[in-house]
Amino acid sequence: MTILLLDPTGNVAKPRLENERALDSLKGKKVGYIFNQHKSALIFWNALEQEIKKKLCPATVYRIYKENTWAPAPKAEVARLVSETDYALVGLGA
Repeated sequence: MTILLLDPTGNVAKPRLENERALDSLKGKKVGYIFNQHKSALIFWNALEQEIKKKLCPATVYRIYKENTWAPAPKAEVARLVSETDYALVGLGA
């Protein structure tokens, strides 16, 4: 039997920071949703989206509804959401 010890220290990747874009209002803007579809929040999330639609009248809606509750959202899809929306709502560890 062999015991392999790993050094738990390492270099933490630093995220590349983009310039923040301030919005004067959320009304009529392009909204993105990232949601993991966990059963405990389905009713809430549906109500949230309906309220956003009613109160803020988004110009477009982009959704990432994850198929696997526990896996992170695909990076390519998140990058697309970021580039195509004005703001995003992220729910439940998406």
